[in-house]
This record gives sequence, structure tokens and C-alpha cells, in this order.
Amino acid sequence: MMPAVPSSRDHSHHAILGVGLKLVSVFCLASMVACVKYLGADVPPGQVIFFRGVISMLVIAAVAWRTDGLGVLRTRNWRAHASRSIAGALSMFCWFIALTMIPLAEMTAITFTVPLFLTVLAMLFLHELIRWYRWTALAVGFAGVLVIVGPDLVAAEGNALGVGVALAAAVLAAFALMFLRRMSGHEHALTITFYFFLTSTVLALATLALEPWPVPTGAQWVALGMTGGFGVVGQLAMTYCYRYAEASLVAPLDYLTMLFAIAIGFYVFGEVPRASTWIGAPLVIAAGGIILWREYARFRKIRSAGPMEP
Repeated sequence: MMPAVPSSRDHSHHAILGVGLKLVSVFCLASMVACVKYLGADVPPGQVIFFRGVISMLVIAAVAWRTDGLGVLRTRNWRAHASRSIAGALSMFCWFIALTMIPLAEMTAITFTVPLFLTVLAMLFLHELIRWYRWTALAVGFAGVLVIVGPDLVAAEGNALGVGVALAAAVLAAFALMFLRRMSGHEHALTITFYFFLTSTVLALATLALEPWPVPTGAQWVALGMTGGFGVVGQLAMTYCYRYAEASLVAPLDYLTMLFAIAIGFYVFGEVPRASTWIGAPLVIAAGGIILWREYARFRKIRSAGPMEP
């Protein structure tokens, strides 16, 4: 039997496991992005998303069957799933398209704007109060964005369209997280993830009406399989790491993604980050870190005030 009060050794073991899962998640998701960029313009984004979705659904169904049973995938909350899944799927389409247009480090830096856009959306649609520290974080973060994307907007050789697609992806991801905030207390994580991949797979299949999918080469088949494998393992590791370690411990590890992106971009694709990326990315990361830290501090305060629903 488990002790009524876990020992400090148990807490330490769980924290190490949570950190390990988070590192696995960061590595796998960075590797998935590298595979998508490798496929580039040769394989349409819809085809990549379709294969990733099929592989992910099979793995999630297997995990559900081995843990909580396939019954956990049943839901009556179709409208909430549709809102979250469509926003998330459209965001993924934009991310994959942007990957073929702008450097990996620049795109990764733009992904860190999601907490900033989520804060704005929460103020507009959820009527959340935005205090001075959030306004400060928003100002710092968006200043960092302007530094990062400035060369693309003013230079003749810049890629303003790629930056616009990446920013659209960040806004759509923020919408998906806002919808997720409304439903995460009522739906199992596996259920939410399964219907997200189901929706993205159906939308990806619909792109066949717009352009035919080419027959992949041997190397492209491998990359497609790795995209799905890395994606679903990264997603599951990210989901389960919060069972073993507190968010304040594992959330900052997300920013290792930037280091992975710089390394992969340089060694695999020969991309050297611009000075604007080196200057702007720390500002965006710092702003997102402030918002996440204050969110977690607020959650701890609410939790300590009394019992909460699971």
C-alpha cells in the first residue's frame, strides 16, 4: 500500500521522472519539426498532417486501451471538441507551411508568442483581469516580436508572408488553448488529444481536393513515419510529465526548444540565426516566462485556499 503522506524520496523520484518526460517531449517535438522542414515543399502539408494524425490516433487508442479503456474516448461535448480541434488543426497547418518559408530558429521564437496572444484573448473573451505585470510582459514580448520579424518586414529579401503565416499559427494556437481552458476540467487528456488528431486528419484528407498528393520517396516515407512517431511520443510525454512534477519545475524546460531549433537549423539545414533573432527571442521568452510563472502562482494560491475539483 502507498503511504498516506509521500516521503521526500517519493517526491524527488516523481520530480525526476516528470523532468525526464518533459525533456523527452521537447526533444521529440523539436525532432518532429525538423522532419517537417526536411519534407519541405516536396510533400504538401496536408499529406504530412494526415500521416501524423493516423499514426497518433492509433498510438493514443492503444494507450487508452492499456490504461483507462477505450471508453475514455467517448464524449458528449462535441461542440467544445470541435472548437478546440479546428483551431488547433488550422494552427498546425500554418506552422507546417511557415516551416517551409522561414528559418527554424525564427519560427520557433515566434511560437513563444502563444502565451502573449492567449493573455490578450483571455482579456477579450473570458473577461480576465490583466494586471500591471501582464501588461509589462505583453509590452516586452511584443517588442521582442518586432525585433525578430523586423528584417522580414523591411528588407527586400525578407519573407513577410512566412512571418505572417507563423504569427497566424500562434494566434490560432492561442484560440485553441483558450477553448482547452474551458473544457480541460471535464474531459480526459487522451480524449482531447484523440479528437484533435481526428479533426486534423479529416481536414488534411480534404486537401486532396485542392492538390493531388505525390507518391513519397523511400526517404520521405521514413520522414513521414518519424513525424508521426516523434509527434505522438512528444505529445504524450508532455501530457504525462505534469502528473509527476509541478508546472513551475517543468514548464521552463519548454525554452530548451529554442536551443534545439538553433542546433538543428545550423547542423542539418545550414541556417545561422540573425542578430535580430538572438536579441528578440530572449525578450519573447522572458515575457512568456513571466506570464506562465504568474499563472502558476495564482493557481497555487487558489488551490491552497480550499479543495478543488479534479
